[in-house]
Amino acid sequence: MNSIMKNTKQSIVEFFYDLQCPWAYIASKRIEQIAERANAQVLWTPVLLGEIYNAIRAPQGKTGSATDVMPSVKRQYLTKELLRTVQRYNIELNFHPRHPIQTVNALRLLHATPQSHRAALTHAFYRLYWVDNVDISDLSLLLNTAQSLRIPYSEPLDSSIFSNKNYHDALSSSTARAIKYGAPGVPCFWLEQYSGGGRLYWGQDRLHFVEAALTSISTGVPLEQMNLLKFYPRYSIENNSKDNSKKVRTLKFWFEFSSMYSYIAYTQLSWIKKQANCEVKIEYMPILIGVVFDRIGTPQMPLTKLNEARKAYNQKDIRDWIQYWNQVGNKFKFRDPDVFPIRSLNASRIFLLEPKILDCIFKACWVDNTPIGASNEILIETLNKSGFDGNALFQAAQQNTNNVKDKLRENNEQAIKLGIFGAPMFQVDDGELIWGQDSINIVLDLLNGWTWQDKYIEIMKKDDERAKL
Repeated sequence: MNSIMKNTKQSIVEFFYDLQCPWAYIASKRIEQIAERANAQVLWTPVLLGEIYNAIRAPQGKTGSATDVMPSVKRQYLTKELLRTVQRYNIELNFHPRHPIQTVNALRLLHATPQSHRAALTHAFYRLYWVDNVDISDLSLLLNTAQSLRIPYSEPLDSSIFSNKNYHDALSSSTARAIKYGAPGVPCFWLEQYSGGGRLYWGQDRLHFVEAALTSISTGVPLEQMNLLKFYPRYSIENNSKDNSKKVRTLKFWFEFSSMYSYIAYTQLSWIKKQANCEVKIEYMPILIGVVFDRIGTPQMPLTKLNEARKAYNQKDIRDWIQYWNQVGNKFKFRDPDVFPIRSLNASRIFLLEPKILDCIFKACWVDNTPIGASNEILIETLNKSGFDGNALFQAAQQNTNNVKDKLRENNEQAIKLGIFGAPMFQVDDGELIWGQDSINIVLDLLNGWTWQDKYIEIMKKDDERAKL
């Protein structure tokens, strides 16, 4: 995140959303509070998610859902993450048994609605979809809902409003603008006042970045001088902090040396231990993510298979996280390797023999640009430079000393059995999986004693259609 130099009295965020998306629904419940704290104005802009996917050539199934083409274990994880998220923010949600429902007419009616009343109608429509589970494509239902809010329209509120070319064009042009800004999906948040020509953020789990940027715009304080940690959403754990401080919790860290996200998460493990209100014992679980990908049906290099919009967004997003963690957590260096993917088989086996090589290997891969998987000699030399007997460790691993080959295979099998589909993954006391370095706040909350109820999970697993978001 670059410094924001422009200073205005009120910052503005444009919120792009489609009623079909449950994550956009969650964002709609959070964005107004964030805007109020940041002295910002929200512009509510409905868009067609399907048209965004078509324009950027995002993989999608026959119903137009991006999750249709995901491995089942990832779909199941995202279902659970959705339910966990709505409980964290105390948001009511009932998954629609007929999802996805066509929303194009509802979105056109929202474009006919004055900006001053668009939030109210958006909230009403979201409730119809994600709480009441009614058919939001019903024109009479849409009209009656708008009438009940007594919205001052500039024309008669009847069925002719859905065929009005102005609102067809408004929806199309808004979708086109979101695509132009680089939207990989919804929800997206556009900050026009961000220096350098504006900035797009994607996902309700990036709203802490949005709030920080909006606050920087409204106050004139550069992001580099702000306490970014205060924007990072945490769940307040009451009454048990003293009891929890006496506990020892195990944090399993499932990682892959060739994963930059694993590296970033690794750099913050000691920070996590300091932040937690309990004693944390970290258990390191190396895996070969390529083996996992092969077994669950994911491309061997999924990052390279992303569409161009997603690739471009990911590049910005990873830089945001690198700056964020360097500012609030442990400082670290990072550079993209020239050789990728990184072959990590031998390094992972050697780690199981000598865990002290962890820092050496991660830094070789993601700081020093050392292609440790290109040859055995490079790996051995890398270990030697860090004070290890590289040749002895390599030979011991090759000879399966301490059954390291079997242990790595066991890790892979266990990961697949647990439902791991990427790296890093975390587990607190062998509990549920938490995916990604961007979910460290969830990990901390679980370490601190937060629990949630997943009473709908088994029902949703039995009906795979309901697990498609």
